[in-house]
Amino acid sequence: MNAAGLTVISANGLREVIKDTKADYEATAGRKLDVSIVETGEIRRRVLAGEAYDAIVVPRAVADAFAQAGKLAPGGAVPLICIGFGLAVAANKPKPDVGTPEALKRTLLAARTVLITDPRNGGISGVHFMEVLNALGIAEAMKEKLKPAPGNAIHAARVAAGEADLAVQAEHEIRSVPDAAFLPYPPAFDRPMVMVGVVGAACRDPKAARHYLDFLAGPAAAAAYRAHHLTRA
Repeated sequence: MNAAGLTVISANGLREVIKDTKADYEATAGRKLDVSIVETGEIRRRVLAGEAYDAIVVPRAVADAFAQAGKLAPGGAVPLICIGFGLAVAANKPKPDVGTPEALKRTLLAARTVLITDPRNGGISGVHFMEVLNALGIAEAMKEKLKPAPGNAIHAARVAAGEADLAVQAEHEIRSVPDAAFLPYPPAFDRPMVMVGVVGAACRDPKAARHYLDFLAGPAAAAAYRAHHLTRA
C-alpha cells in the first residue's frame, strides 16, 4: 500500500459494516484504515478535545455540533444509516404490550431485569431510554432493575438466553439475534437516528477521506448492511 492511511472513528452503529468491508476497501483503494469504534459520547469528548481523525461516523446531531465547533472540513455529511430503537424479548416467550406509553410503563415496571447500554458513556440507546423513563415518571422505580453494559455488548442475546427479561438496544442489533424478538417503542417515544460520515478538520487528505465515506455509502458495502439488518439512510 503506497497511499497514506486514514484514521477512522465510528460509533457502534457502523461497527459490523466497517469490519466486514475494511479488507476490501484497503485492497481496492491501496490505503490502510486505522479504525476506532467507541461510544458516541466518547467520540464527542475526543473530537471536541482536539483529537484529529480523517473520517468520523456519528449521529447527525453530533456531526452538526462538530461543525459548529469548527472540527469538520468543508463538504457536508454523507448519510449512511437510519437506526431505530426498541426492546428485545425472548422470541419463544409471550410478547409484552408496549404499544402505548401506559402499556410500556406497565411492562417495564413488571420486569425484574432490563439490560441497557450505559448512558454515562453516551450510548445513544441508553441515553434515549433514560429520557423515556423520565417521561413515564418511573426513572427512580426502575433504578434497581437496570443493568448497564458497554455499547458493544449483545444485550438481546442475553435476553434470549434467559439472563434478563428485557433489553434496550438498536433494532438491527436485536434483529441480528435469531432467538430474540424486536418490540418498537410506542410512537410517542420513537426516535429514529441517522448516522452520517464527515471529514475531520485536521484531515491531510480530505479527498481520500471522502472517498472512503462514499465507499461506505455505495454499492460495494450494500451486502454488509443487509447482513446486519441495517437500513441505509
